[in-house]
Amino acid sequence: MEPLRLAICDDLPEEREKLLCLLEQAPIPTVSTQFGNSEELLKVFRLGDFDLLLMDIYMDGMTGAEAVKKIREMDEQISIAFTTTSTDHTLESYRLSVLKYLEKPVRQKDVNDLLRLVQIQKENIPRLVIQQNGKVQKIPLSELLCLEQKAHHLILSMRDGSTIQFYGKLSALLPQLEGQPFFCPHKSYCVNLAFVCGINKEYQCYQMADGKKVPISRPNRAKAKRAYEDFLFARTREMG
Repeated sequence: MEPLRLAICDDLPEEREKLLCLLEQAPIPTVSTQFGNSEELLKVFRLGDFDLLLMDIYMDGMTGAEAVKKIREMDEQISIAFTTTSTDHTLESYRLSVLKYLEKPVRQKDVNDLLRLVQIQKENIPRLVIQQNGKVQKIPLSELLCLEQKAHHLILSMRDGSTIQFYGKLSALLPQLEGQPFFCPHKSYCVNLAFVCGINKEYQCYQMADGKKVPISRPNRAKAKRAYEDFLFARTREMG
């Protein structure tokens, strides 16, 4: 089983050590990175780096709740649990899509239950199934920026800057993307709207997070604009 990647943020070293001891006794393997305050975490935080964030609420400087607000602007999907002595932030936690409260002193059962929940979520995230060199690959949609058809090959642009190339047709993969935040602005492209930064009106293209410009065909211009606006509206509503 692949370990869950955790970030532990607490300004008290003894509290971080207590959590590490509980994690070592848990049935699900983990790899943890420690942070002594919110500012340290935000300085290095990148989309997709962690599966779970264990965040203390009451810290000197920026509070855990304030840091989570900023993190949600960068990553809407990461699982987050507050570790705290108080549940005063229950409403705010709901708005920030915080998975659980772990009330201090944290119990082993609570840690075990949380890790099982995160593991189930990770195993059930939407994926694109492809065949490359005779092998089946399952690619998390949250890691996929864009699909591009070039002649008889497909090029998948990934969040980490890498690409995956293989023989196939874009049309054959589109059924797997139904109901997901993907849109085809052109017959040779399909983009993940989560990684669209805006629409370049001068060049009539989607401006992607990796700097790539994805063309929008003339018949799709109104649809492309509406699809992006609908996605932004839905995301804003989900975030509270």
